[in-house]
Amino acid sequence: MRGFLMENNFSDKTLNIDVTDYWLIIQKRFFQILLIFFLIVALTVVYTMKQPPVYQSECKIRISARQPMATIEGAQITWYGASGNELSSEIELISNKDEILTTVADVLKNDAGKENPTIITSPENKDYYADKDDKNETIVKYIRNLKFTPDEKLFISTLSAASLRGIIQIEQVPGSDIVMIRSKGSYPAVTIAITNLVAIVYRADFWKSKTKDAKDTKEFIDERLNGVKSTLDNLKGDLQKSSEENTSFGDVEIYKKQLTELRLELDKLKETYQDSHPKVEKQKNLVASIEAQLSKLPQKKQTYDDNLAEWELNQNLRKSLGEFALKADIDYEAKREKSKDEIQLISWAQSSSKLSPNEIMNIIVGSLFGLILGFIYAFVWEGLDTSIGKIEDVERITGLAVIAHIPLIGGQNVQNSFFKPLKLVLKPFRSLIPFSKSEDPLDLDKKILFNFDPLSVVAEAYKTLRTNIQFAIGTGKKTGNAIAITSASPREGKTLTSTNLAIALAQMGKMTLLIEADMRRPKIADLFKIDSKQGLSDVLIGSIKPDTAVRTTADFLMGDIEWDKLLGSQGIDNLHIITCGTIPPNPSELLLSAEFREMVSDMRQKYDFIIIDTPPILPVSDASIIGTVVDGTVLVYQSDTTSRHLLLRAIQNLKKNQTKLIGIVINQLSFDVVMMKTGRYKYKDGYAAYAKE
Repeated sequence: MRGFLMENNFSDKTLNIDVTDYWLIIQKRFFQILLIFFLIVALTVVYTMKQPPVYQSECKIRISARQPMATIEGAQITWYGASGNELSSEIELISNKDEILTTVADVLKNDAGKENPTIITSPENKDYYADKDDKNETIVKYIRNLKFTPDEKLFISTLSAASLRGIIQIEQVPGSDIVMIRSKGSYPAVTIAITNLVAIVYRADFWKSKTKDAKDTKEFIDERLNGVKSTLDNLKGDLQKSSEENTSFGDVEIYKKQLTELRLELDKLKETYQDSHPKVEKQKNLVASIEAQLSKLPQKKQTYDDNLAEWELNQNLRKSLGEFALKADIDYEAKREKSKDEIQLISWAQSSSKLSPNEIMNIIVGSLFGLILGFIYAFVWEGLDTSIGKIEDVERITGLAVIAHIPLIGGQNVQNSFFKPLKLVLKPFRSLIPFSKSEDPLDLDKKILFNFDPLSVVAEAYKTLRTNIQFAIGTGKKTGNAIAITSASPREGKTLTSTNLAIALAQMGKMTLLIEADMRRPKIADLFKIDSKQGLSDVLIGSIKPDTAVRTTADFLMGDIEWDKLLGSQGIDNLHIITCGTIPPNPSELLLSAEFREMVSDMRQKYDFIIIDTPPILPVSDASIIGTVVDGTVLVYQSDTTSRHLLLRAIQNLKKNQTKLIGIVINQLSFDVVMMKTGRYKYKDGYAAYAKE
């Protein structure tokens, strides 16, 4: 058997980590991992439930590359086309052209559900919303059948070109000239309507843009032609009037001959009569009348000729414009039909699919994240935990042998408690909360060894401690073995270890004296429910004799302890106790006194083993003082609680005072003891198995 005193080396040692260590960490932090997992999953479920649903609908349109179109100019046909980026340009146009998006919003706000949608049936728009065959009846019927709930109408009232940009998404189907129009939103019916209307309005805008030049040309020619026709109508009356006037005056030569005859006759009359004679006056009037008529004939003629020329000019212009109008009509209709072939609605949006939240995926992701976060917490917390959990690590770091590992006594209820994980998680913050500073009751009286079956794991652990101590102090010395039990810090279980070790020795038939030397926080009298008025302190100050302070089975029975368990425990009459007694103001001075050494020396003659429960090492020096009196000191270390630095400091303090260290007892290990149906107790780690007869 290897020696129990190992080489003392307090230098920093590297802890080798293997796969088993990771698995043990997971087992050790299982409740925290489980708590974090369920917390993350619960938060994921709550978050998912609070998320408003988002629906998506889609339709497909086919956009052929913009083909060159013909402009007919006499016999000359001129072709004009575009570059190869038409599809990308059209996608950008759908997404960002305000006119398209504004029209979609206006149709939803003003025309949806109406018997006669005004926007698409207006004279300036109806041609662009008409299919080849049905004269826009399909579109009108679709918009007429749009019905929305009050909430949907309220949402529609907020729509604008800017907001629609965030709702629609335009994508090209890879390797094709098909464009996918998608809409996302909280209302399925609205997303369907937006998707279809974007396609409808874009198609109308496309048709309009493709035929705009031809239509403008056609309208311009028609306007000019109508003007020429109006001019011809006006010229027709003027020409007819001037023609009639010109004809009524007869031939010019006749008028000239008649004027000559009248002038000759006037000259003859002047030879006979005076100028004032009535005949002369009458003849003068006739000559003046003919002269006036002759003077008007050139002007009438000129007017008639001008009207005739203008009439002929406008007739020729009307003929030319008529030819141009016919060509413009043909060009416009050709472009109109061609543009309709370039944009095709392949599939309408008929329904919408729920895009988010994806409950199943969210829960899966939340579960994975919860597990990952739980594992991260476990490993990080383990890294921050400066305590030592593995027996091998305790021995390697301290240089001392682990002579026993005591299981967690009465800890199954705590392990299974629902609140334990929460307490473990909040443990670092408990010191910040004023009401959390009070210590939990330990119920040590329920953990005394005679409360357990002799073949239980707890009993066997203390038997192992008893055996290893016997080997450590040697087999040559039969009586008077004094052992001190201490710990680095309070609440590591040294008092319970001292008590149960003393009971284990007594059960083996050894006369055992348990001395309560922790005169600062005494607990042993409370464990056995006996009077503590007279004890060690009273002996050391000389108030009573040592034998008077010794308590036996009779004193136990007079207390409030359970008789049946006490009397049923084998060898309990071999156990004697000296309690603390009156708590003194100067415990260290009393332990340094010669009376303490003399008392221990006297008791060695009467008992096989003397077990001394001492105060913790680091707070006070009592354990170091007692260590110089006894044959050896056992250091109790509570697993996963006290840091390795405190443990090493405690060992250093004992070594400085030349204290003989027997070894370390690891207390409150969680072995996960499993009770099998056969009555066997088995360690999960497979250390041992014990059978109950």
